[in-house]
Amino acid sequence: MRAGEVLHLHGPNGAGKTTLLRALAGEQGGVDGARVAGDVPGSRTARAATAWVSTDAPLPDDLSAGEFLHFTAALWSRPAAPLLALAGTLGVDRWLDAWPQDLSRGTRQKVALSAALGLGLPLTLLDEPFGTLDTAARAALLRAVRERAQAGGALIVTTHGEELTPLHPRTLTLDVA
Repeated sequence: MRAGEVLHLHGPNGAGKTTLLRALAGEQGGVDGARVAGDVPGSRTARAATAWVSTDAPLPDDLSAGEFLHFTAALWSRPAAPLLALAGTLGVDRWLDAWPQDLSRGTRQKVALSAALGLGLPLTLLDEPFGTLDTAARAALLRAVRERAQAGGALIVTTHGEELTPLHPRTLTLDVA
């Protein structure tokens, strides 16, 4: 992929979309020949270049949503301001003092998306990011994906729908073998 490119992974359940993202994120093997930031997925170099949000968007139980965003920024030696700004754009700024177990699934997803996109890493992997979001958050996420791509980030996004159509992404359709 090139910097600034959005790749839409599309296909039915069981086609391997999530498996491919997990492999690119280094959580499992199975992508022979793939390179992320010039190295194999899962390597230190590749992990340092990759932000990944799975469908369940897990957040640590012992950090508030805001603490998670600050902690994530600190781990990556990045400023927290872009993560917090994106949280505001996605409508979760009022939940920053809340614990993950007190948040809806959609709100947890918005916090995780704020972290991943706000980091500004070269590659962002998003697995079904629109699925739990309300209409306003879907529009805000689409803007955030567009802005990330315009800033030079490459994104691979899985969906079952056509949410990414306004961005004119390259589409790769996977099918069940």
